[in-house]
Amino acid sequence: MLKRTLFCLVLVSGCGIAALTYAQTQTQQTIFKWTDEQGQLQYSELAPPTGVAYEVVRKPSGPSSGVIQTAPDPAKEQEKKAAEEAVKQKELADQAQKESEDVRTKNCDVAKKNVQVLQGDSPVVKTDAKGNKAALDAQQRAAELKKAQKDQDYFCNP
Repeated sequence: MLKRTLFCLVLVSGCGIAALTYAQTQTQQTIFKWTDEQGQLQYSELAPPTGVAYEVVRKPSGPSSGVIQTAPDPAKEQEKKAAEEAVKQKELADQAQKESEDVRTKNCDVAKKNVQVLQGDSPVVKTDAKGNKAALDAQQRAAELKKAQKDQDYFCNP
């Protein structure tokens, strides 16, 4: 009778130890991943401090392969897409700004050349809409010079 009681006690203890070990391995399957105040990536079986955004990472069940699998977080995926879209929009805006500056610089150079030519002594010839060329008289030249100076002020002084 004593042997049977002792056997039952050992059997129940063994089952208890097995159940405890199984419970511990199940709780150790969950890993928390977050970034701390210094920007370092942290992994822990304990939850991060309150108020810190984290991601739940699960260890693979079965033999340890050293690889940690993460469950995709829809909110983080959406944030990532939004950030990528913002970067694309910024690149497009920067490109448009550069193109605008290039056009403005080119127009400034043209306006400066026009002012220089109109202030010079050589005759100035203008082509009309029909393709006919006509030399500018003093009054026309002064009017064109005024327009060229106005263009120069506009394009060269942003």
